[in-house]
Amino acid sequence: MQRIKIFAYSWIITFLQLLFRSAWGVISVPVAMQFHLTSVQIGLVLTSFYVGYVISSTPWGLFIDLHGVKYAVLISSLVSSIVILLIFLFPSYDIILFSYLLSGLIVSALFPSSVKIVSVKLSPLYFYLGMLESSAPFAVLLLGLISGLLYNYWRIFYLLLSVSLLSVFFITLSMKDDYVSGKRRETKVLFTRFILLSILVRSGEMWVSWGTTAWLFPFLVLYFHFCNSSLIFLLFSLGLVSSTVVSSKLPGLIGEKKVVQISLILYVLFLFLLFLTRVSWLSFFLGIFSFSFRSPTDTLIVKFAGKENSSSSIGLANTISQIGSLLAPISIGFAVKFSPLLGIFTLSAGALLSLAVSFLI
Repeated sequence: MQRIKIFAYSWIITFLQLLFRSAWGVISVPVAMQFHLTSVQIGLVLTSFYVGYVISSTPWGLFIDLHGVKYAVLISSLVSSIVILLIFLFPSYDIILFSYLLSGLIVSALFPSSVKIVSVKLSPLYFYLGMLESSAPFAVLLLGLISGLLYNYWRIFYLLLSVSLLSVFFITLSMKDDYVSGKRRETKVLFTRFILLSILVRSGEMWVSWGTTAWLFPFLVLYFHFCNSSLIFLLFSLGLVSSTVVSSKLPGLIGEKKVVQISLILYVLFLFLLFLTRVSWLSFFLGIFSFSFRSPTDTLIVKFAGKENSSSSIGLANTISQIGSLLAPISIGFAVKFSPLLGIFTLSAGALLSLAVSFLI
């Protein structure tokens, strides 16, 4: 029972921050219509989030490894709750942009905190990291299920998310274990060849995962004019959830590296097949392979660094690899200005980069 409570807490705090960043992929459509946004303005919102995320990830990781999870989560949940509430109270493009930037600085403490808890308390690592990272697919699935409601009630969504993060703050106040793993190894272990190459692979993966999440729905509705866009996005979301099976089970059979490489190849294949054939069910497989590489890559990074540096290694990985997340939304937005098809090619570039680098590990 204690293991379930530990994992549930880790999963929920990760889920909430992922729900916030993923929501823009759906909410951007009604917001763009209401405020008459260009494709560049749509992409700039998530880019601003990742600017904050990149800046603060390594400091948060070091803080967590030295001082534990509790204070990091308390600060992050309280401040982000207040910042997200601003979107509900003062809805405008400028406030949304400001809130995503500031939230990026703050919520970047939550995922390294979850990784610290899992790496210290739970094993096998690849299984629990795979289950932990299922929070992202479930966040996108929820958004797919409520996408129709978000068209009219997107402000209420931000209010509920703010209340949820405030609830995490009060739950964390009663937490006794700080999940400090003890003496840390030298930080130079974070800069070995294998870790840096793995982080570079992760950068391309972030381009893929969050570029697809941010742009798939706008592509379907605004640029390629699919008549069944909500169904396609829902199938994509179900595929994301199903990716948990691949990422939590397959590494034990064929190894993390091979899972990463196979997933990247199949992602590119299904991405082009979906938009060339317009066959709806292909989005299910696109969802699977747009995320099944994530936890195997993170497992490799944590294994190379050791659990003593688990939060620091993930913090460093976020700092470097989230540059992919930062650049993808705005880069795809610029590409779409010239041609929606060029946007698809731009989206696939991250997967091809990661695939090439993975052969060097």
